[in-house]
Amino acid sequence: MAVHSTGSRMTSEVTPEYAYRVYSGDGKPWRLSWWPGRPLTEEQALAGMELDELVSNSALVHDPLAFALMQERAHRLGTVFAQALLLLAKAMAARGAVEITPGEQADGPRGGDIGIPRRPREPGPGRGLGYCIDLRRPHTEPPVVFP
Repeated sequence: MAVHSTGSRMTSEVTPEYAYRVYSGDGKPWRLSWWPGRPLTEEQALAGMELDELVSNSALVHDPLAFALMQERAHRLGTVFAQALLLLAKAMAARGAVEITPGEQADGPRGGDIGIPRRPREPGPGRGLGYCIDLRRPHTEPPVVFP
């Protein structure tokens, strides 16, 4: 993964999202551009950037190891993967990178960012964000954690 870090900012060559440092006395001075209200440690901010890079890579759609890595990064952030994915999609929509219109047929090409469809599609292989959610398990299940 190609996350570049300085003392006050983390950026990526893969995604336009970033992490930034806010000077405060709470011990968690980092924030993510796609989750600005959440104070984070430096390790959590890095996990958020790595999660965004993994989600943005459309070649990993059907890779079970990549999905486990995404879950692990979300766990480091203190959330479940589905919530993190929703926050990323909302940030992209707010930036105007994708167009999300519930209930509308998805005929057009993908949006400006890789890995997120322009509009919601029917679940199935290669059909939008449905690959990220395993409908056989509840979302409250703890994510896979690698030692």
